[in-house]
Amino acid sequence: MKKYAIWGIVFMLFLSVRFLHACTTAVVSGKATPDGRPILYKNRDTQTLHSRLIYSTQGKYSFIGMVNPMDIEEKSVLNGHNSAGFAIINSDSYNINYPALKDEERQDGEIMRLALETCATLEDFENLLNHLSKPLRLSSNFGVIDAKGGAAYYETNNTGFTKFDANDPIIAPFGYIIRTNYSFSGLINEGKGYSRYMQAQELLYNASLNNNLTPRFFLQDVSKCLVHGLTKVNLNQYKEKFAAFRDFIPRYFTASAVVFQGVKTNESPSLTTAWTILGSTLGSVTIPLWLNNKHILPKILIADKQQKTLMDEWASCIKKKLFPIERGEGNDYINVEELLKILPKIYVTENNIFKKSEKYLNLWRKNGRLNEKEITDFYQWIDDYVPQLYLE
Repeated sequence: MKKYAIWGIVFMLFLSVRFLHACTTAVVSGKATPDGRPILYKNRDTQTLHSRLIYSTQGKYSFIGMVNPMDIEEKSVLNGHNSAGFAIINSDSYNINYPALKDEERQDGEIMRLALETCATLEDFENLLNHLSKPLRLSSNFGVIDAKGGAAYYETNNTGFTKFDANDPIIAPFGYIIRTNYSFSGLINEGKGYSRYMQAQELLYNASLNNNLTPRFFLQDVSKCLVHGLTKVNLNQYKEKFAAFRDFIPRYFTASAVVFQGVKTNESPSLTTAWTILGSTLGSVTIPLWLNNKHILPKILIADKQQKTLMDEWASCIKKKLFPIERGEGNDYINVEELLKILPKIYVTENNIFKKSEKYLNLWRKNGRLNEKEITDFYQWIDDYVPQLYLE
């Protein structure tokens, strides 16, 4: 029986590495974080290797969201947070609709945009899903947090959704829920992302024991994790120049990562923070974003007329060094020597960003509101400081 079980896992992993639209996500109750604020996390893997940010004021609520570069009409949002403190992400699910939906049939991104424009709470999102016409054309694990402490997943298919509440100790005994590319309400032993789930589960469990479920943990220890969930190969200890790099949490096809850090129930929703990595998580750094009256973002995160951003381009240059083999299946093999040289430099820059931004956040939380001038000053510092890592 053990032999068949092992081969079953290997077969599922074989299927998962063939698939490119894969994400590792988590939702964390404020009860499980050191500061009492909920967290929503997404590590995005996709064939569309680039992303850009948008600032929208078209709906009931303004929002900052992420879209694909060539989505000129910005109809399909990949993740985002709005002025009510509502944030949403998704991971594609491959065991929840049969027959499976084709990519062009799905409207997951359109629904996330609609949710950001119209929803303030988990209840609003549930009402939205309930009142959409059927079939929903959805195949997603939607993760959502709100400014009232709500934190949940909605495993959603053509006919409806199943809710998994991170505040329910029966469903989430440690206060967090993880989803990759299968749904717990879907068919057993189907779907994708089993080894990534295994590694994320180990990381989050250990972090919860140490009261360390923080944005920095997710964006450094999870999104840059170099340990494979099934084989336990640890690239931090790898001796050869190149290593097979398939189905780690960070992948060749990782295009971005984000942590939405919510607010306590007595705090202003404007303090919701989008800790954002634009580009490969192994070549980019975390930059925090806030909705503001000036509708500004750091210049290095603003797309030009060709829909390219400096941050994403810099990360792509690093990525080319990490995956230099262009023949055959070259993107399955990473230059470990180069990786272990680059990551310490990225951590230095990233840690300085965390340190400076947390000083501002602590002050704003104490005062109960954002300071527009300080946001402008901080973004200017980001635009001056981050390029030094890539242009040295």
